Amino acid sequence: MSTPLNRQAILILLLLFVGVFCNAMIVPFMGYFIVDGLGRDPWEISVYVGIVTALSLVMNRQFGERFDKGARVRPLIAMSVSAFLVATITLSLYPSYWVIIGFISLCFSFSNASTSIMYSFGRAYAGKQGLAITSYNSYLRSMTSLGWMFGPALAFFIAGQWGNEVVFYTAAGLASLWVLLWFLAIPKDFTAPAAEKKPTGNNAQVTASQNKAISQGLWLATSACLFFAIAHILTSASLPLYFTQEAGLPTFAPGMAFTIKCFMEVIAILIAPYIMEKYGTRTALYLSAVIAMPTFYILSQVESLPQLALGAALEGLYYGLFAGVSISFVQQFANGRLGRATSLYMNSLFLGGMIGNVSMGLIASAYSYQTAIQFSLVIIAMALVILFASRRSDRILKSALKTQS
Repeated sequence: MSTPLNRQAILILLLLFVGVFCNAMIVPFMGYFIVDGLGRDPWEISVYVGIVTALSLVMNRQFGERFDKGARVRPLIAMSVSAFLVATITLSLYPSYWVIIGFISLCFSFSNASTSIMYSFGRAYAGKQGLAITSYNSYLRSMTSLGWMFGPALAFFIAGQWGNEVVFYTAAGLASLWVLLWFLAIPKDFTAPAAEKKPTGNNAQVTASQNKAISQGLWLATSACLFFAIAHILTSASLPLYFTQEAGLPTFAPGMAFTIKCFMEVIAILIAPYIMEKYGTRTALYLSAVIAMPTFYILSQVESLPQLALGAALEGLYYGLFAGVSISFVQQFANGRLGRATSLYMNSLFLGGMIGNVSMGLIASAYSYQTAIQFSLVIIAMALVILFASRRSDRILKSALKTQS
């Protein structure tokens, strides 16, 4: 029987929320700042985004590997917090494109890695304390969605009221709260649980075969997440311009859709553990993909605000369900390497986001934003195919767990 959330578990959730909130203020704002604040060409945003994404993939993997090798969590989070604080202070004092490319991009790749290590840490902490792991994973994921619900809105509101520089001052100020929560929430000596020793003899051959199959299951699981992420970003990046330029809706329509979507997303994340408990993680992901298909079609046909509200609610429902389930789905194939599994999960989202954004630009330039949204149907179908193809991994995983027990 699981134990209720203790003070430390709540502080960990608050720490993740503040860290995501800080990053969410800056990540979408940087493209706007590069063009509006520094007067650079729009294509130069792609250079910055490409560098940050590539470095973030590396940092996620490195942090995950260090976590699995028993590194203390506290210094890893400290590196992320410090990098964010240094970056925002530097941007406040020396707002230069080449400083952003040469130095700030590296700092933000460290701060981006904080989410991955927090997921690994939260999952490991829940296991040690006897908390309900699937529920706590969902709470962690809901903190991420809440941070993204409010962070970008605050950044652009501040920029409109007081100027771009005040955004960085505010982010640096919030980073001080991030530091305080880091001090309170992270136990000084917390490390990942030690991996079990490998068996020898005949059992080793069986386990080696099972380990290989489980590793394949991990890659298939992250591949499915990659296609979910591509479809999500391809649609969400297209929607604001589709609503205003092609559907002829008012300028407040994208903001209205984003609010409805995030609200439904948080609700779906919180109910995800009950769906997983009753039907299983894989079935919950099937449901997410099935809901996504009519969602993309409805969104691509929006011509009025009521249609927009329906499409945005469905978008939040399918993606919230995916977000609440996917991290647990991937982590079940960790096979004693929780940090690696979580970093691969986060990298699938980062990479999917980059591919989705690039694809949106190409498809919209050649055809239309509506076509880009409709193309998400093809991508989500590919995710569903991968989920079906990887069903064998579940059977092997269950067999391996029985062997270990």
